[in-house]
Amino acid sequence: MINRKKWRRPLALFMLMVLALLTISGCQNGGAGNGGKNAGSGNQDTAKGRYIEEDVELPLEDGEEILNLIKTKDGNPVLFTETGDTQVNRYEYDGKQWNQASLDWFAGQDGGGEMILMEVQEAGDGTQYVRWMTENADTHITRGGEGKEAEELAIPYLTQQTEYGYPMITGFALDGAGNYWFQEGYASRVVVVDKDTLEIIEEMDTMQVFNMAQRLIFQGEDMLAVNTEEKVYTIFDENREIKGTLSLESVEQLAICGDEEHWYVISEEGITRLTVGNDIREVLMDGSMGTMGSAANSVINAIRGNDDDFYVLYSLDKVSTNSLKHYVYEPDAAAVPGQTLRVFGLSDSDTVREAAIGFQKKYPDVKVEFTTSGKQAGEVTSDDIRTLNTELLSGNGADVLLLDGLPVEAYIEKGILEDLSDMAKELMEENEYLENMFNNTAEKDGKIYGIPAKFNVPVIYGSEASKKALESLESLKAFLDADPSASVFGIADRFYIRDFLFELYQDEIFGDGGKVDQEKLAELLELAKKIAVNAKAELFEEGLEETGGYVRDPFTNFGAESLINHPEGAATATISSISSMMIPYAVMRQLNLTPDTVHGVYLPKCTVGINKNTSQPEIANDFAKYLFSQEVQGTQLDDGFPVLKSALADRKNEVDSEYAASYYMSSSWNFEGEEIMLETGYPTMEEVEDLLQKCGSLTTPSEQNRVIWNLYQEEADQFMTGNSDAKTAAKNVAQKVDTYLAE
Repeated sequence: MINRKKWRRPLALFMLMVLALLTISGCQNGGAGNGGKNAGSGNQDTAKGRYIEEDVELPLEDGEEILNLIKTKDGNPVLFTETGDTQVNRYEYDGKQWNQASLDWFAGQDGGGEMILMEVQEAGDGTQYVRWMTENADTHITRGGEGKEAEELAIPYLTQQTEYGYPMITGFALDGAGNYWFQEGYASRVVVVDKDTLEIIEEMDTMQVFNMAQRLIFQGEDMLAVNTEEKVYTIFDENREIKGTLSLESVEQLAICGDEEHWYVISEEGITRLTVGNDIREVLMDGSMGTMGSAANSVINAIRGNDDDFYVLYSLDKVSTNSLKHYVYEPDAAAVPGQTLRVFGLSDSDTVREAAIGFQKKYPDVKVEFTTSGKQAGEVTSDDIRTLNTELLSGNGADVLLLDGLPVEAYIEKGILEDLSDMAKELMEENEYLENMFNNTAEKDGKIYGIPAKFNVPVIYGSEASKKALESLESLKAFLDADPSASVFGIADRFYIRDFLFELYQDEIFGDGGKVDQEKLAELLELAKKIAVNAKAELFEEGLEETGGYVRDPFTNFGAESLINHPEGAATATISSISSMMIPYAVMRQLNLTPDTVHGVYLPKCTVGINKNTSQPEIANDFAKYLFSQEVQGTQLDDGFPVLKSALADRKNEVDSEYAASYYMSSSWNFEGEEIMLETGYPTMEEVEDLLQKCGSLTTPSEQNRVIWNLYQEEADQFMTGNSDAKTAAKNVAQKVDTYLAE
């Protein structure tokens, strides 16, 4: 039985520092005012009014870190920060500038060792509470304020040892009566401590979280919203009486704040207004129009001001920075931007979503509408492609297309795609890009019709004999003829073997005009079936419980770690980010191996093309170019490497980041008595530099026309499961491909 998982967690040794950097308090006391009640729908007659995002410059000095964001009883945002020692600063924003004050009463506190400051809460009378931890992971609360002496609260609960050690407190709040609410991470519960007796007066279960920065207690107007079950927050008043519940679609990466009547959820969906006991959800702001929709930023905290405005604190985790945005309702702004730029891709793209947010800020009158098939790349069917083709050939369809998986050559021949040669030339004159990828990905007769904004790097590692055998169909056949029981890939699943061999030998299978060489295809199928038997594919697939969220592509073998027990084989991996190097390179380190590229192949990602029939070519052109800007290319996303050389080189800085120091990955599975346990951190600087250098040598785009791939996969599965012979399967593929190409 295989229990194969890949997951991420901060190593215990680093967890305290991660918490110090990432755990920020939730929304604080919501302000009065009701002008926003009609903000979501706007006036139907005039179609005016929407929320606009504004940047608020943070008042931080070098080395100063944000602890948390709250608000005053007057509705002003307050930031608490620390400077690396016991110095805590308080910054209050009056709408124009930050006013600084130091928590002098707390300065100089001695925790008997290293103090890790976590957050500061502030009561209505100005009393402040500092939550801090020691290197032993025990939590302390020190109370004080201007003109008050520091007093550490002797709360027995915080000193009790459990099976997990001291209670791991990941959140702290004050209710309207002044009692203390603690969110305990490991035990998945909330504990309420009486303000006078300091004894526990209530406990309640919460959902289990794996991200210790996820907040489960949020404050509203003298009320608290507390997670009590999956996707449900219960509202408690100052007497701990239940006022109702809020049902959410998701509870990850969000913040909640409230006023006297409503609660507001800020998540990637946008700003949503909820009312206790009412299932109606009012979206006041679409997340795609603001930073909350960004894949690179995490929503950490939010507060509601007095003028139906919102302040939202974000974390850009990979570079350990924060940003603060102000959302203001503009009654005279068009409720919907005047122009809509339609972008379509078969599969989702974090890069496109990130670009859409930035582009809309530069062009406030343009709404970028990004739609997809709703499927992963490997799930797209021929019918999906045919539906899209019908739209495009009729003169409709999106303005901008992501060409990944689409029949690009057919689109070029039918005149659907705009010639982007001038754009490519202009871009390369302004900056240095990976020129091979610009010129080779979607080129015909010297013209460029598509340019990838990102790319993935397939790598191969393992025994030299197996790698050499994979160089061609002929060499692979000779290898298996010499040793019919050779595993080639160690342990592998049938789908990987099927797809990787087809990817590797496409040029041998297809001749001029796309004609299928049936003899060679039948030979490939026979070899794939032999290798699947040697790789114990059927048994492996039966026990494969989960794949850790990986997207299937021709280079991803879910059994790749088996190389540790089968070093005579070869393994491949798709590297889409520095963090995706972790497991493959851990295996290589253990076996003293170095990676090679796979015949110089790269996987184009986010390949942008422009519909020749677009009615707004200038905007489409501007958006396409924006995908290659430093602003987009330099954003730390994990959906591929940037083609801008300077942004690509900067990726190595991730290795030395605080994010990398706290990021670990593990893989464990047991297959027929073969146990493999891996736990590893980020790759080394030398490994990253070597990979980035290899990127410059990649010249051949991986071609994955989804229609042709689906035709091949359907017939290959029929053969590999014994429902047809190799010659029949090859003949069927050839006939279906001919029919498709003739359409």
